[in-house]
Amino acid sequence: MQPRVRDGLSRRAVLALPLLAACNRFRRANEVVFGEVAARTGERALWGEDLHRGIELAIAQHNHRGGLNGRMVRLVSLDDESHEERATSLATRLIDREAAMVVFGELSSAATEKAAIVAQRRGAVFVAPASTSRDVTRVGDMVFRTALLDVEQAAGLARFARQTLQKRRAAIVYRRSSLLNVGMADEFVRVFIAGGGERVLRDSYDDDGDLVRLVGRVRASGADCVYAPADPNDAGRMAVAMKRGRVAAQLLGSDGWSSAEVRRFAQEAAVGVVFTDAFTYAAARPEVDTFVTAFRERHHAQPGTFAALGFDAAKWALTCAQRLRQLDATTLRDAMLGSHHEEAVANGFSIDGRRALTRAVSVLRYTPDGVELAGTMTP
Repeated sequence: MQPRVRDGLSRRAVLALPLLAACNRFRRANEVVFGEVAARTGERALWGEDLHRGIELAIAQHNHRGGLNGRMVRLVSLDDESHEERATSLATRLIDREAAMVVFGELSSAATEKAAIVAQRRGAVFVAPASTSRDVTRVGDMVFRTALLDVEQAAGLARFARQTLQKRRAAIVYRRSSLLNVGMADEFVRVFIAGGGERVLRDSYDDDGDLVRLVGRVRASGADCVYAPADPNDAGRMAVAMKRGRVAAQLLGSDGWSSAEVRRFAQEAAVGVVFTDAFTYAAARPEVDTFVTAFRERHHAQPGTFAALGFDAAKWALTCAQRLRQLDATTLRDAMLGSHHEEAVANGFSIDGRRALTRAVSVLRYTPDGVELAGTMTP
């Protein structure tokens, strides 16, 4: 008896439905799905694509070595177009439709947290590889992060300033309207003072006129170091203003100082500035060289910091999954607890039983020829 045609389906399409369902069941039985909420278009696209390519490279390499105990890993990447409000629906689709066991978040902490809430409710593992302004692990026990928070990077730099550079008197300057910079300034001051240092000035600016006046106050404060968390535009202007104002104190910066825009704008004024970043080509480690070469070969581009962070997060999740005979979200979550990933290209890290991250931050210095690794410091 022929099936009846309903809802506009042709007779041939109706006959194909059982075969399609069987193919889907076979496909899912022979693969593991990793999902990604990505910002691949829109205002965050440049960095979002970098992050995606790092995740994709780690999965491609793992599949080339046989996958997860014979099962290939399929990456499903859904673009939120840099609109944070789309993260909830995309994460839901990844888990409900695509059966993603693991979901990776994007750059935005707000979008990442929305996606993490969905994963927690639906019982999927969630990994935040790059968002830095919020600790998304507070969402629940299925949620992990592998990137240091902005305040943790500030803490690491404060310790480096006291312990390695032996600085004692700090001036803190930042853009008045940036809540992120205010939070980083608070943490730097707290750790610097706890380490025996002194805050001699804390001030802020809004425009170039403010900046010129602020430089005079920094010079008069007697500070031997100046912490200036800033975005690339402000960082370059700050370096030039400090040099023109004859400030001799060591200038310290956040990861916004790592942008090539700073060197293009500030040129000689940036030389000697010490700042933080998660990843650097200057790290003389074989895993860094191998990663950079593989990324160039696959994507015909230079990897950025977000590519390194994405690569590390995906490789860590894959390594944890590889050890499991029975692979599901709960057993994978348990395998991630108390684990470590020492071969990470953006500094090794560990996750304790409470999902807390321990990872060193790279401290870099601008030189006349580029960038050098000044050291690493754990927050």
